[in-house]
Parts: sequence; structure tokens; C-alpha cells
Amino acid sequence: MPSIPLFKVLVNDLDEAVGFYTSKLGMSLLEDKRLGDYRWVLVGYPEQPGFGINLDLATTEEEKVLVGRQAAGLPMFSIATDNCRRDYETMLARGIEFEGQPESQPWGTAATLRDVAGNRVHLSQDA
Repeated sequence: MPSIPLFKVLVNDLDEAVGFYTSKLGMSLLEDKRLGDYRWVLVGYPEQPGFGINLDLATTEEEKVLVGRQAAGLPMFSIATDNCRRDYETMLARGIEFEGQPESQPWGTAATLRDVAGNRVHLSQDA
């Protein structure tokens, strides 16, 4: 069966991005190693084995322009939770900036935050 084991997020500073994703979003540093001149960094939630986010340093001008805009202003990904308001308060206390408070919708409750690179991320709870 096909699966998606990871996706890539371009960043300007790998250490800053690792700090944000681990300290503020509560992910774990799954891998951080050198592959020749390339630094391979993978973060994710341990409760979701087999999936991670590859934080990748933007090096070319084309990549640098895409940092924070890889999803064209739409949320780049969603973080599913069983309690959006609780996790919103926890993340807010950690210094994460949200675009607004969690709002209830017919499908559930959600709030949108921005990661350290400026990407929009959806925090959502199904109804």
C-alpha cells in the first residue's frame, strides 16, 4: 500500500526551525545527520511513526524565494488534535503566533498559526 513518509519544508535557518518545531509545536527531532555536505533534518510526532517533516535549508535563490510561501499562502499542512482550544492555549503560551482564536465550524474547530518560516499551519479538531 502506498504511503507518504515525509514532506519537505524549506527554511532559512535549520537550527531555528528545529527549535520551533520541537519546542513550540512539541515535535521530536527524529533525525539530524550529515550526508556529505548536506544536513538531513527530520522532525515529527513520535505518536505518528513512519511520517516526518524534512526541514531543508533553502540554498538557491529560487528556494529562498519560496521560504514561507511554498503553499501559496494557504495552510501548508494541518495538525490534528482531539482538543483544539487546549492545544491553542498551550502553543500560545509557548510563543506561537496565531491569526486568531479557535473558531467552531460545522466540520470542527480550528485555528491557523504561522511557523518560523512564515508558513501557515492549520490546528484542527474534527467535530
